[in-house]
Amino acid sequence: MAQTADAKTGQRFRVAAAALAAAPVGFAAGALLGARHPVVAGAGDAAGGMILACGLGGAVVAATVLAVAVARLAPGPARIATLVAGAGSFAILVYLVGNFVNDRLAHARAFNAAYARLPDFEVTLQARDPQRQPLSKLTYQAASRQYVANRPGGWICTGIGNRRQKMAIYEGLRANEQAEANAGIENCTDQWASWTWDDGVGHAGCAEIDQLFAAADAMVAATARGASCRRTAD
Repeated sequence: MAQTADAKTGQRFRVAAAALAAAPVGFAAGALLGARHPVVAGAGDAAGGMILACGLGGAVVAATVLAVAVARLAPGPARIATLVAGAGSFAILVYLVGNFVNDRLAHARAFNAAYARLPDFEVTLQARDPQRQPLSKLTYQAASRQYVANRPGGWICTGIGNRRQKMAIYEGLRANEQAEANAGIENCTDQWASWTWDDGVGHAGCAEIDQLFAAADAMVAATARGASCRRTAD
């Protein structure tokens, strides 16, 4: 009786181990096949979710197939099948981790190269609404990455952004310049900006300014805890 119970427990363990070993292989196969399908390729922004669904479906199928096979095999062949599936899953994991690390390193090198080419600049953003969240006015100096922001409630906060936030603000400035922003701010209604490059040439405008304000908003929100704030006198 005890041997029968032990045998059933061992079989359940082998089935569970086989399912776990096969799932990563099935996920990789399902995701790969899904990514190659014409429907997924033409899905645009929804393609990522469809590929994930295909991967999960592949994982379920592979785990089920191997679990059923192991349940019908003798213990020896069942262990071999599980080891083979586990080795395949381990190889896939090593490949994915290595690919991710290499991709991150490539992105970091590209960012560092682009950052090194950034010119020096100063920018001032202004919104007409003094209660605008998270800022109504901001002055930013690229050399020090320091900003001074007017925030709702009469607060003036000084903080420092990071390198990626500096890059985002620069890209917002370039987008505004490439849109041939107005020569002045007299035609702007709700918000505007003025800035100076390291060559001393100044600009002001309000065209295509949403990207610039979004970058400033993200920087102020992300650095709010470390900023030094004081309240202006009423």
